Amino acid sequence: MSETTLRILSAIALVTFYVFMIFHSGFYFLEFYFFGLVAIILGLREFYSFCKREESKPFALTGTLFAIAIFTVYYFQFLGIQFQITPPSWALKLSTVLREGFHPVPFLIIVLSISLWVLQIFKRPLDGALFSVSSTVAGVVYLALPLGHFLLLLAFPFGAYYIFLVSTITFISDSGAYFGGRWFGKHPAGLKISPKKTWEGYIMGNVSSVLSVLILNALWEHFSGMKVPVGLLESILLGFTFSILSVMGDLAESAMKRDAKMKDSSAIIPGHGGLLDLADALLFTVPAMYYYFLFKGMLGFPV
Repeated sequence: MSETTLRILSAIALVTFYVFMIFHSGFYFLEFYFFGLVAIILGLREFYSFCKREESKPFALTGTLFAIAIFTVYYFQFLGIQFQITPPSWALKLSTVLREGFHPVPFLIIVLSISLWVLQIFKRPLDGALFSVSSTVAGVVYLALPLGHFLLLLAFPFGAYYIFLVSTITFISDSGAYFGGRWFGKHPAGLKISPKKTWEGYIMGNVSSVLSVLILNALWEHFSGMKVPVGLLESILLGFTFSILSVMGDLAESAMKRDAKMKDSSAIIPGHGGLLDLADALLFTVPAMYYYFLFKGMLGFPV
């Protein structure tokens, strides 16, 4: 079986599972929460494998535990928005004591940073201390925060559509660039991070993304009977802009692999490599899409 065929078959299986996860809410989206936990554990395992050096290495277990805690905070925030769940009385009293100035995610990141320095000082030699601590925090920020924003994006009234929108742009941008480069690629983009990428591939990915948004909007309105909250010009701009952002996410992970002298983050997904190889672009585009619609709503436009 060729690499392209394997890549396509894996993509079909993953997309089917992805769609099921979005639309099958189950019991308070618990299956989605546990899938997120698995993604954090596997993703951080790959990320921290990039960061191992002779003189230092990340605090993998500590980073993973804090990433799970941060994702759990986002999950309960999602439940509060989606299902109007009221916290228990003890939690309400605690929130009153802490007042509105308490933000659990920054708090956890600060506690993580302090804890890592304590561990570094008492458990490890000082050589490579800065790299060990910073790489651990970077992994948590790189994975847990975007996955948490996936839940926040899903909590919008049109959340399922927004997830499909950002996923379609990201997936089609990558696929369009891949096949555009294979079929038409003649002019290298000149990027040291990814020297095989071509301008034809990037252009094909960008154009494909814009077209995919227009097709998605038409299909969504036809099958759901609801008008999507983005207009024609906005759809074109979103497809164009987020396709570029998707490329940046892909190149960022390529830079990590180059630095670690690794071809793939792992080999758990046939035809694609590791979890980060598949989801690297979404880690950039999902948070950006959330804040785009958040600010759009704050300005009084329908979201």
